[in-house]
Parts: sequence; structure tokens; C-alpha cells
Amino acid sequence: MSNDNKYSEKLLIFRAINGEPEAFGSLFDLYSRRIYRYIYFKVSNEQLAEDLASQAFLKVWEYIYKGKRIKNFKSFIYQTARNLVIDYYRSREKKELPLIYISEELVDEIKVDPDQEIDREALKKLLNTLNTDQKEIIILRYIEEMTIREISNIVDKSTGHVRVLIHRALKDLRKYIK
Repeated sequence: MSNDNKYSEKLLIFRAINGEPEAFGSLFDLYSRRIYRYIYFKVSNEQLAEDLASQAFLKVWEYIYKGKRIKNFKSFIYQTARNLVIDYYRSREKKELPLIYISEELVDEIKVDPDQEIDREALKKLLNTLNTDQKEIIILRYIEEMTIREISNIVDKSTGHVRVLIHRALKDLRKYIK
């Protein structure tokens, strides 16, 4: 994100905190598709993903409306979405998240080295071989294109732990790619 975009985001957050719903609407426009996609990867259900994404934005709006400060809106909205997914699964008394079905459109958005041939169907299967933590980290890093620090804030793990998870996940994936 360029400095101008970061400045614009901070200005939008400031305006939203000061009671401008249009500013929050702009933040919604900026992040709604990404939050939906992130949640969809976690729940594999379009309607549920839409509902949870809406809830995430509603919770953030309520938080802002109460006058509370947000340092990094992007990390905060992703963390809110993540917590809603966790709450959803806890309420269903599920201990493990299900395998994530990855649709063709979402797989196409993954940034892949253009010189390397990759079978998209195989890539979907590969991502489903990772454990829940690795899958989440890979989605945030390579699909959502977040920095290590942003991921660390969202999943509440140290940057070192995030790097280790990425390293191990890529190592596991490379075994199947070669």
C-alpha cells in the first residue's frame, strides 16, 4: 500500500470516528470483497461468508461509533472477521475447521511464478493438505498479499512464528509441486 493510500485510509478512519457514515462506507467498499473472500476460505459457504462479513463490518462500526481508536484498520477488520469465524465454529462445538474448498476463481487469484507450470486442480488439493494454521497463513500471505507483521497482528502470533508457519507450509507444498 502506498503512503497516499495509507494516508487516505487513516483519513477515512478519522472521519468515520467523527461520525461520518460515508467515510465508513468508503472503508467498507475498500475491504468488503477481501473480507468476504477471506471468510469464504474459512467456511466454504457463500451465504455464511456474506453473513459473517456483514457482522464483521457491523462490529467494527459499533467499535468506531463508541469512539474507540483503531491503529490499523486492515488488521483490525481481518482480526474481527477471524474471531467471528472462530466463534461460529465454537458455537457449533467443532474442534477442527473443515477442509477448505478452494474455488477455481479464488485459485486464479493466487500469485504464481509465471515461468512455472502449475496445475490449478493440483494446487487446490495441495492447499487442502495443509493444517488449519498453515492454510490460514498462506491465504493471508499469498492470496490477501499481507505483510508478515499484518498477519502477526491478525492471528495473534509473533512475526517469527508466522515466518516459521510460512516456511513449513511452503516446504510441504514444494514436496508436491516438484
